[in-house]
Amino acid sequence: MESLEDVIRPGTRRGLDFVVLEELRKRTGIMPEEVLKFAMAEMLCNALDTDATVFDVNVDSEGDYVKLEIRDNGTKRLTLEDIKLIVDFENKASSKRGFLRVSRGYLGNALKCIFGYCYALAKEKGLEPPEVTIESGPYYYTVNLKVDYVGERIESQVDRSNREQTEYTTFSIKLPATPQTSSSTVLRDVVFATSMVNPKRLIRYNFYDKEKGALGCAEDNGRTLKEQTSVLWYKPKQFQTLFNDFLRARPDIKLKEFIAMFRGFTSKTVIREILQKLNSYNDDSKPIEVVQFLPGTPIRDVSHKSLSQLFQVMRDMAKPVSTRSINSVLGCIGEKEFEALRERHNWKRLRYTKIPAFRTEPDVEFPYLIELAVFDREDDNQGLKVYQCVNFMASMEDIFSRIFNIKYRLGRVGITEDMNVTVLLHLVCPVLKWLNYGKSGLDE
Repeated sequence: MESLEDVIRPGTRRGLDFVVLEELRKRTGIMPEEVLKFAMAEMLCNALDTDATVFDVNVDSEGDYVKLEIRDNGTKRLTLEDIKLIVDFENKASSKRGFLRVSRGYLGNALKCIFGYCYALAKEKGLEPPEVTIESGPYYYTVNLKVDYVGERIESQVDRSNREQTEYTTFSIKLPATPQTSSSTVLRDVVFATSMVNPKRLIRYNFYDKEKGALGCAEDNGRTLKEQTSVLWYKPKQFQTLFNDFLRARPDIKLKEFIAMFRGFTSKTVIREILQKLNSYNDDSKPIEVVQFLPGTPIRDVSHKSLSQLFQVMRDMAKPVSTRSINSVLGCIGEKEFEALRERHNWKRLRYTKIPAFRTEPDVEFPYLIELAVFDREDDNQGLKVYQCVNFMASMEDIFSRIFNIKYRLGRVGITEDMNVTVLLHLVCPVLKWLNYGKSGLDE
């Protein structure tokens, strides 16, 4: 049975936004020469969100194109319906975009942007737009975008054929090759940073047969992300928007299912107590024709006023996260894993600190965690290496620049550009404010 978090939400029509370069640039904040790096990071993060333990990332030249292929050994198998939802350009990506929780793909729509870039960049260079191929389970899917410029619609043709290999799921895209295409060194840095915050996953890579290797180890089938959400992290409007998204997509969802998505409210006893308090509100305010809310009541029967009351009842009953429990609620790499990483790379020394804290805004308070790992390397003449990660995902750019000047702070403690030092700064937070869909910067 699918979880509520997997419900696809209807959205407003976006016309040709996903196949026009200027619109894609505005949406993602990514320039054409950065698309390969962006696509690799996003596709790898999608694979990491499964139960897979082994990942293969391959980039190679293929005629006028650069081919990116990412394969994982996860147990989830994509169906034809799943593929059609992924390439449905008229709808939002998924309901997880509205949840305030630790999530790699927080803004959604990344795959749509990647597929759109493949089409738009090929058109700009006078090339035939390439196919997107997806292999999963016993099937091989081929996706071709069909753009109706008059009707301002993007339709997707999905063809399915049988395949013998069923062990892996593979996504493959092609982008036009240009002199500005990301170098193998840049691509390796993204994979390396991703591996550092996913140490229990094995990531093998091959970039143009120049950069090859394997990072991490396949020891753990469990998910890294905790994926908990608390009603205390939502403002009233955010809670209402989330509820309305589910109402449009699945009006028959029961109240008990919606309430149970939030931290501390999975118990049947607690859910009944919440609904009893909600019913008491109604009894006091409107004694005639009152809707008595039960665990099995569909969410379509909840009025706007009752929804506000439900939100208040849940907030009153919710238990705040303590500073001590932030690590377990949000997830944490931890010093032990970073020490194992140091030993694997034969680095000399690790300095590690962990800062659990809270961010307070009007009406809400939410936890966050900062992990800082500093490694002294052997003399390799590569100088200072700084990696920035958010929610177990490697960043695209200097995403903390509006919040924290890392290199300036390092200079204050004597770490300069020519030192053989590796620095990893990792932020784990359920409430993120990205500057764009490319996740190239965090707002203050």
